[in-house]
Amino acid sequence: MKQSFSFFISLFISFVCFSQEDRTSVIKVNASALAFKTYNIQFEKAFNKKFSFALGVSHRPEDRIPFATAIRKYVDAADEGIDYVSLKNVRKGEASMGLFKITPELRFYPGNKSSAPIGFYISLFGRYERFSGTLPVDVDMVYKGQPLRVELPVKTEFKTLSGGLMLGRQFRLGERFTLDWYIIGGYFGNVTVHGESNQDLSKYDDKFISDLRQNILDTFQINEAYLALQVDKQGVRIDNARRLKYLNLRGFGLNLGYRF
Repeated sequence: MKQSFSFFISLFISFVCFSQEDRTSVIKVNASALAFKTYNIQFEKAFNKKFSFALGVSHRPEDRIPFATAIRKYVDAADEGIDYVSLKNVRKGEASMGLFKITPELRFYPGNKSSAPIGFYISLFGRYERFSGTLPVDVDMVYKGQPLRVELPVKTEFKTLSGGLMLGRQFRLGERFTLDWYIIGGYFGNVTVHGESNQDLSKYDDKFISDLRQNILDTFQINEAYLALQVDKQGVRIDNARRLKYLNLRGFGLNLGYRF
């Protein structure tokens, strides 16, 4: 992960070194992403008055999810739209998440009063995302007539590959600086899911293992047509049972840029 991020930083520096004097290049950082401890850098290069190419890279070290308690109700509302799993019983305030994301895009600037990279634009973009983290969950069971709470710290990984459209506007701030406003957009693609909680369950009998699997299915409303759940005496694993679709929004971001 660190090697990939370092490679793209080096790529941006190379673009800077070979840029021209007409200030058609912009290097930008996403100020709004910093509130979520995410580091985002983008390089944009105009190759004529109407079109430019941009490449963005984002990285967030795995850590507690910021503002998890405050945004919980919004996460729960979004959870209602997922028909193959429910995350309502995840202890979101204790969850951690890391992120790596790369976004290449082609921008079209249709205005007549300004030229790329300044003005209103329409962006056609692709995106690769990798989310990784730990979701702390527990399942209440009964074993040999006694109540038992099974802790399942699930290591998770989500990978997406998608494409979409976005509307935005880049403003000139003096001769050298810009403000790139991501207004609104959306993207669609596929997602792969993997989760595992490796722990020793060998002290429990086969009936307990079977009951635990069923309890996990019921507690998290897992639809086995989409997700395959395996529970044995080595722990719990979950993976795609079929191709899963991914739909998300892009927008409401602010990038502060330097032109050269």
